[in-house]
Amino acid sequence: MKKQLILTAVFFAFFQIAARAQNDMSIFIGGGGGGNLSTYSYTADYADTYTSSSAKPGLNGGFVFGMEFGKMAIVSGVNFIQKGTKAETDNYRIENDYVGFVKARENTSFISIPLLFRYRILGEKIGLVASAGPSFNVAVSGNSRLELEVAGVGSRSQSGDINFGSGINDTYKRFQPGFMLGPGMLMPVGEKGKLAVNMLFDLGFDAVNKRNATARGINGKVMNVSAILNVTYTHHFVFGDKY
Repeated sequence: MKKQLILTAVFFAFFQIAARAQNDMSIFIGGGGGGNLSTYSYTADYADTYTSSSAKPGLNGGFVFGMEFGKMAIVSGVNFIQKGTKAETDNYRIENDYVGFVKARENTSFISIPLLFRYRILGEKIGLVASAGPSFNVAVSGNSRLELEVAGVGSRSQSGDINFGSGINDTYKRFQPGFMLGPGMLMPVGEKGKLAVNMLFDLGFDAVNKRNATARGINGKVMNVSAILNVTYTHHFVFGDKY
């Protein structure tokens, strides 16, 4: 009899937790956009060549979807994002004892698909959240501009397209995964809407196409790094609701 009472109590408690989780569970879909600052992180030969770099501004936007259960959520979507960098070499001797340096600018565009685990840290309605997870980035297009400045002579520039792929003439990989993490703020809008303000850091893995780098005799890595600020609105469909 005692064992039956314990099993009944455990079953009742489990049923209550499951029912509560179901009431708190929702799927959501929405969209948003914002701005970002991007640059490259260099190692080895690339770091020896480009000794300084600065962030390049860009835009991002797309749609978002996922599932929320209690304080936790799984967030994904499809976004368009502009990346790239601005970098410079040190002064170096060219020929005939002339001294100059090179400024480089690369503009790249990606389709990015994040897969983030989000957890609400503080607040029941308006609260702080933390997100982390992989990002899957596919290059769409890119172009570059190189400018050589020579002391006492002037400057000369050259522009061209950036090739993505695995061929010997492709500078970067087409598929460039990374890892995203950062804080945010989440607040309700109406009965079933939510507004999120996110500050995410996208830490890219090595983007270099090794076949091209080996052919040119270059060692090292080039990693896309971005600080992304975006605002999203999502509409939530709560499980158990009747439509």
